[in-house]
Amino acid sequence: QDNYGKMYAMHAAGDLGDIVAFDPSHYHFWRAIDAGIIGPIQDLADADNLDQSQWFEQFMVLQHYQDTLYGLPSWGWAGHDTLVINKKHFDEAGIEAPDPMGHETSMDTYGEWARSFYQENERFGLAFAYGESAVSVLCRIWNTSFIDPEGTKCLILEDENAQAALRWLYDLSVTDGVLPAPGDNLNANAAQLEGKVTMVWGGSLNTRNFQRDITDESIAEAWQGLFPTREDGKFPSQIRGGTWNMNAGTQHPQEVYDFLKHITNLEGCIGFNLVAGQGALVRPDVLQELISQNPIHEWFVPNLENGIPAYAPANSRGREYTDAIGQRIQILLDKNAPIPFEQGLEELHKSVQDVLDMEPA
Repeated sequence: QDNYGKMYAMHAAGDLGDIVAFDPSHYHFWRAIDAGIIGPIQDLADADNLDQSQWFEQFMVLQHYQDTLYGLPSWGWAGHDTLVINKKHFDEAGIEAPDPMGHETSMDTYGEWARSFYQENERFGLAFAYGESAVSVLCRIWNTSFIDPEGTKCLILEDENAQAALRWLYDLSVTDGVLPAPGDNLNANAAQLEGKVTMVWGGSLNTRNFQRDITDESIAEAWQGLFPTREDGKFPSQIRGGTWNMNAGTQHPQEVYDFLKHITNLEGCIGFNLVAGQGALVRPDVLQELISQNPIHEWFVPNLENGIPAYAPANSRGREYTDAIGQRIQILLDKNAPIPFEQGLEELHKSVQDVLDMEPA
């Protein structure tokens, strides 16, 4: 986030370069466009007959604002759409692990597993990611959203499905006490490698990294479970991605556009993003290259093809928005200092709605 502040300052000083990156999933894309920092590339793309199908549709949606193209995809993934699983625990318990590419497992079943794998002072069945992305996906599992698509209204006080989603998590964390408390500061990813957590709420990159980091295969085996298909046929997710943009003040728009195409094609995407360790899962051909290197990447395709883009606060108050959710969800779910569900829900709603009601950044 600090890099965006530097770019805003450089723009104000007239020192910003021709090629910039104000990422949609960090909630700066629209703000930078409204501020006249990012220029459109729609006319250049039209003149070039740019084939936008070379990227996954969901990531191209993030490159548009008011029906105009302003960028091309850099990094991207499907957000916290996955339960990263240590399959060893399932095998030891004689339980069949879920299909890593399927969406048939119910949340009731995941809840039962979280409780059954829990061993007091020894192992957690599930560790939740106490942040905006996971909370948003949680609500989407219940066929609703945390905020509306326009980014102006928090829905959790009026939407029974959103309340049911948060109640499911509250019961696991507070009522039954089988999740790590937010204040415990548990490093869930490290604990999972040690066999101390069965399922970690994360995403495709976490699954890949879990497999990569396993050193003792007698303790851990990487697997994943996806969430049940929504009533609209979509898969619960929060497509998040970055962008490469053109400085609106550039004197060399054609050259900038040509370079944007270069760093977002197959070779450029691999060279500029994957080598840097980013999750550049934005192109089908990049996925095929990754699958050839490690078949685990095939597990990520369904949600990339049929996921749901992130909803952003309309006022571009991204940092305040994510901070409000992160702070209040931890209070709601803290079993060490429990509060009534209804009270925590109201406080979470108020904190988030107060941010959404702020003047544009």
